[in-house]
Amino acid sequence: MKLRSGIKLLAEIEGYGSPINDRGRVDAVIKYFRNKGDPLEMVTILQGPEPYVGEKDGKPCIAWHPPKTHVSHVTYERDIWLARQADLLPGIYYSILGMKTMGYRHVSIPPHLFGKSLAPSMGLRDDSVIKAEIFVLMIRDHGSAQQGDAPEPGSNVDPASPRQPPRPGDR
Repeated sequence: MKLRSGIKLLAEIEGYGSPINDRGRVDAVIKYFRNKGDPLEMVTILQGPEPYVGEKDGKPCIAWHPPKTHVSHVTYERDIWLARQADLLPGIYYSILGMKTMGYRHVSIPPHLFGKSLAPSMGLRDDSVIKAEIFVLMIRDHGSAQQGDAPEPGSNVDPASPRQPPRPGDR
């Protein structure tokens, strides 16, 4: 699998099944390391917020305890949406694309694909390279390349055919 320019593939276990594409959903474990191999520790969420029944203005309501956090170099990403968005670092996004269930990648990510705004808070210089080990545990939805392309149930359209016949009422 060819990765985006700048990301170096250090090791890979392919996994099985269909690869994940853009806009897919995945469960993954990601371990972050400094360039020399030391763990890159950060505050991560250990467990999501817990709901409880509280009271507001004398009426019962649903309230939330704050999520539990801890300091670690390991993050557990549950049911993340694989898309270019603010909550997923570009280097991680491009490294996960194309992975399969139970796949593994060890990658080196250059500074321009790691959030520069995160670097100072993690004790990194702006030109620091990080390494990540990515374990894809489960693909919940494979994403855009496998959805929306199938014909509607009951239609007589060959899915391999590049031209679609006109539908009744289309002109």
